[in-house]
Amino acid sequence: MNSPTLLQARRDRVLSAMADADLDVLVLGRQDDANFASGMHRLWTAGTRPFGAGCIVVRSTGRTHVLSSWDAGLPATMSPDDLYPSTWNPRVMAGHMSSVPGLAEARRIGVDEVSPSFARAAARIAPDAEVVAADDVMARARRHKSPEEIELIRRACAVAWAGIDAYLDEPGIGVAGVVEAIAAAGVTIPSSAPLIRPLPDHHHLDIGVMVDGYEGGVGDGFVKGTRLDRHDLWKACAPGATHADLAGAAVGDWLVRGLGMGYERPVLSGAIGHHETLEAGMVLSVRDGEQRDVVAVTDAGPQRLSTHP
Repeated sequence: MNSPTLLQARRDRVLSAMADADLDVLVLGRQDDANFASGMHRLWTAGTRPFGAGCIVVRSTGRTHVLSSWDAGLPATMSPDDLYPSTWNPRVMAGHMSSVPGLAEARRIGVDEVSPSFARAAARIAPDAEVVAADDVMARARRHKSPEEIELIRRACAVAWAGIDAYLDEPGIGVAGVVEAIAAAGVTIPSSAPLIRPLPDHHHLDIGVMVDGYEGGVGDGFVKGTRLDRHDLWKACAPGATHADLAGAAVGDWLVRGLGMGYERPVLSGAIGHHETLEAGMVLSVRDGEQRDVVAVTDAGPQRLSTHP
């Protein structure tokens, strides 16, 4: 679980971003956005989750409300009164939402995703409100990481190494053995399917996990248990670095993207992100060919979080 201090700091960042965008209410359907704003982990599902009002943030009250039929995992920054139950009936759902203090009086409602049914419901619940896209608002709130978030990401990287070490000790364990090793470290949610590719002269491994909502991972080629660590693209991830700087440092096919509670902005590769500039406080997944590192962009330069613990 995340600390109450971190949860309140994240909520304050969301509320500040809402104020900057002149939003009275923020309705979030993406699981990562809802988790960031509330700190409550809803039930994990293996399939898709259609858009729904999974989390509602009200600027006038400073409260966060979550769609949940149980209070397991309720963070200290919320109370059971901040929950509203799930239902398949859109009219019942509209009734639950209309009881959220401050929603009916909203002038501007931001959403990270939207569906026709929600647009109709919003027109009934808050008839004077303008519904606007707010994915950029959440991207700004999540763009820079606090020291506590960086340490959580570092810990997630250490868990990913537990899976890699288990495979290097006994390659015959395969993906199932890697997943078992990660589970032994207390983690059961991968950020992506473990990549294990035996090649004639080395093994290519890439493991990513989610720990307390934050992503960590590492990838590279390994020979006789030793990481090849041949590329230095991560060293170019300093404040002020541009797309041209990263492209010039890359050796192979490369991708630099924001990392935190999953896939975040900025996103730069050979084809996209030409307008982006790296900033202190970002945490990045940096891939160059087979090698992938997690890097914190700091005023003192890039700090690799995915070194072996």
